[in-house]
Formats: sequence, C-alpha cells, structure tokens
Amino acid sequence: MTKPLIIELRANENAGRDLNRNVPWTPGELAADIAACCEAGASITHYHGRSADGAPVHDPETYAAIASEVRSCCDILLAPSLANAPGASAQQRIANLAPGFGAGAGSADFLAIEPGSVGMDQYDWGNRAFRSTDRLFLNTTETVTFMADTARSARLMPYVTSFNVSWTRTLHALLDAGIIQPPFPLLFVTGGPGFLAAHPGSIEGLQAHLTFLGAIPGVEWLVCCHGASVLAVAEYAIREGGHVAIGLGDHSYEELGLPTNAALVRHVAELGRRYGREPASPAWVKAQFAPVG
Repeated sequence: MTKPLIIELRANENAGRDLNRNVPWTPGELAADIAACCEAGASITHYHGRSADGAPVHDPETYAAIASEVRSCCDILLAPSLANAPGASAQQRIANLAPGFGAGAGSADFLAIEPGSVGMDQYDWGNRAFRSTDRLFLNTTETVTFMADTARSARLMPYVTSFNVSWTRTLHALLDAGIIQPPFPLLFVTGGPGFLAAHPGSIEGLQAHLTFLGAIPGVEWLVCCHGASVLAVAEYAIREGGHVAIGLGDHSYEELGLPTNAALVRHVAELGRRYGREPASPAWVKAQFAPVG
C-alpha cells in the first residue's frame, strides 16, 4: 500500500493581507479556513494567534478560542505556534497553550520542539538592506529538553523542526541522548531569497537535509518554504516519500492568482494523487505519532 501524503496547513504565520486578502487572522476566520483545508486534504494545521487587525497575539484565551472553534468544525490535528516573543523563557513560550494541556478539547495535539538557534534577520535584495538587525531565535539544549519533557507529561505529540543541517545533526544527538524519542513528524523549513536562516527552497536545499537525516524509524519528514513557493520542491518530496506543508503564512502565491489556503491544499493533494498517494486523514496521522502507553 502506498503511504498516504501528510499535508500540513501553515495558515497564517505573521503574514499581512497587503498581497493576499485571504490570510485568516481571527479565531472564527481560522476555524472556517482550517475546516475547508481539512476537507481538501490537510491533516495537520499550524497557526499563529492574531488580532482582528492582524497584530500577533500570545494570550491563552485566543489560542483556546481557536482550538475550540476548529474542533467544532473538523478533526484536523492542531500544531499551534508557541508564544515566541523576543526574550521569552521556555515557560513563557508555552503559556499560550498550557491551560489546555490535558483537557479533552485542549489547545494542541502537537508541541513544537526546535533543536537549534539561528539569526532571523531577513534580507531585502532589491533595496540591498536587511529588514532588521537584531532578531535571534534562541533554543538552548535546556529549552529543547524542557519542551520534550513537557510534551511527554502533557501527552502531546512532539513536532520537530529543522532550519539547517546543524539542526538536523543536533537532532541525532538529541535522539542518542534520549531527550527526544520517535515517533514524530520532522518539518524541514526551507526559505525564499530573503529568509537566510533556512536552507534555500530548492531540491538541493532539501537534499542536504536528507543526506544528514538518514533513515530514522518512526520519523516522517515534511518540507515547507517560508518566503517563496514550496511547490518548487513539493513534487520531489512526494516522490521521495516525504510530505508537504503549505499555506499563506509562508507565501502569498501571487503566481497562482492569490488563492485561498484550501486551494493550495487541493493543489498539493492532486500532486500526491499523481504518485498514488492520497491525502492522509487526521486519524491516520494520529495513529503514527500518538504517545504509547
């Protein structure tokens, strides 16, 4: 049997609506958008809390409202953003989700584990200037251990990301030390021209990750592209047995006529079907990664 294709929706990140007005912000908008994407074939969704004017929101009430509204519409699995405000401690970074840990309709199914640090200043090639000069995404081994322990104690599935080969190499050390344990999904974050923190969103950029990853039982890898179209690598990922994360949070997709998130998910689902890979259901995904015991 051909392995189903996991399609993750990256609903909004911190994207504005200046290019694509379809970016969902509020809990109600997110719920409607995510439900449409679940129907189109998405089995996991990642999202950021946003206010009605698009400003980032990190409070637990907003994240609880999103989870509640989404769960009333569909059974997609929730992998929400942490409260990654500058300078936040590990405890503060989970504060937007922690009140729902252990609840029947809690605030998350997955908890993000990010095994590396990186500079996040983006570069504007047209203006020959950095858009910021002080942004750092810091994840110490202590923080990674805290997140992994929190996922286990809260009975959440771990969701691991990797921006570059140093993160992928660190993942092997974390596995060897028993800090992180399979099964889990692993998202390779690639980037467009201005997002220098990640490998380029090309087949070569993805292949570099795969060379260092090797085969790890219980790990299913996905690829996204922040700041450019993931479709440049999606078909290759599908052929190689990987999975795809897509959404307006990463790119406006002007080249596709400024689509909705659901249209993007349908596009990836059709790519998968060309290779005999039907979209994975949320139930199938949960069965792969749910904590044992």
